[in-house]
Amino acid sequence: MASKRALWSEDNLVSAVRAVQSGRLSTYKAAERYKIPRRTLRNHLQTGSLKKTLGRKFILSDDQEADLVSGILRFAEIGLPVTPLILRRLVYKFCQLHNIKHNFNQHARAAGKHWLKTFLQRNPEISRRKAQFKNPARPQKFKKNIVDDHFKRLNEIYDSLDLKSHPEKIYSMDEKGCRLTIHHQKTVLAKKGAKRVHLQSSEHAESVTIAGCVNALGSVIPPMIIFKGKRLKPELYDNLPPGSLVEKSTKGCMTNELFKEFLKHLARYKSAGKCLLIFNGAACHLDLSTVEVADSLDISLYCLPSNTTHELQPLRKAVYRSFEHHWDAEVLSFIEQNPDEELTKARFNTILSNVWSKCMTHNNITSGFKATGLFPLNSQAISETAYASSLLTEAHVSYRVDKENSHPRFSLC
Repeated sequence: MASKRALWSEDNLVSAVRAVQSGRLSTYKAAERYKIPRRTLRNHLQTGSLKKTLGRKFILSDDQEADLVSGILRFAEIGLPVTPLILRRLVYKFCQLHNIKHNFNQHARAAGKHWLKTFLQRNPEISRRKAQFKNPARPQKFKKNIVDDHFKRLNEIYDSLDLKSHPEKIYSMDEKGCRLTIHHQKTVLAKKGAKRVHLQSSEHAESVTIAGCVNALGSVIPPMIIFKGKRLKPELYDNLPPGSLVEKSTKGCMTNELFKEFLKHLARYKSAGKCLLIFNGAACHLDLSTVEVADSLDISLYCLPSNTTHELQPLRKAVYRSFEHHWDAEVLSFIEQNPDEELTKARFNTILSNVWSKCMTHNNITSGFKATGLFPLNSQAISETAYASSLLTEAHVSYRVDKENSHPRFSLC
């Protein structure tokens, strides 16, 4: 037989609290008259809450849970669904940061599975869904149904933001890892049949990350340059393209915090009003707080489907190929003129400035947007031959679901 709990109504609770607050009844008399346990009545008098609740108090407030639900749904909309484990870790981190009392496992540094279960019960608009692991082979992953869905979603976004007649508000960003050496093997002249033909160049050169950003009108945002190291020497700020943002990271690559700095950098140069930023699903871009920062800067985020950037990313399609060609030409010229010197990070700046102006041309940029179908918006810009590899391997594609104890992989699909 089911136990009978809290037979009193919320109206009774309101009447009892009002009676005590007005001095008409004592806590004891009000509890007796309205059939409410005295401890329950005292708790509601202390908190001022007039809402009937059973069981333990939730760790997050109603407003905090509403914000969390909104963030989860927003991330799913832009193609970055949150895994259960990531959600549990985010909630633990949030509670620690804001000194919210909790009973989460300190060793696991994550909210418990029971918390997740009750959270999903309280918020039925969120459900567990099976996610497909990404095939590491890009050509095999590049499928027509994924690209069709990509253009369908973009069409809705363009309409909602009125972008089809405003190319200046459509931005695309992509990082480029630039090694301090030649990017491609070069054709040289040597004796026919020679076994050892070498061109002097560093085999294990350090890399610098360049975050480029352009809009569909052909305008260029000053690049963000990320050097490897713990501090930035003064000379690393010299001879760069005007307006460049110089940052550092331990490994010389983009991090989540640096991506937020990039968003602020973009906000200083972008067109007025709401703009769209198209980017890839690298892990460094994926954090719920990223969306909050972007919203505060009037930047709407859209993440390209994973393993499709070789066909759908304008910078990668039409600009960075030109970059590598001009970069190698500049480095070869440097080697010829300075045979006994090493290409350092300080010298990198001068070469980058020369290359940047040559590859970031209006024609290259607008051609990239046209070739990827981003502007004018055109799904037919992607030729049928681009899907050939996926069609040939369709029968061999296997599907797996994300498990909660796997390493989190945020991606678009």
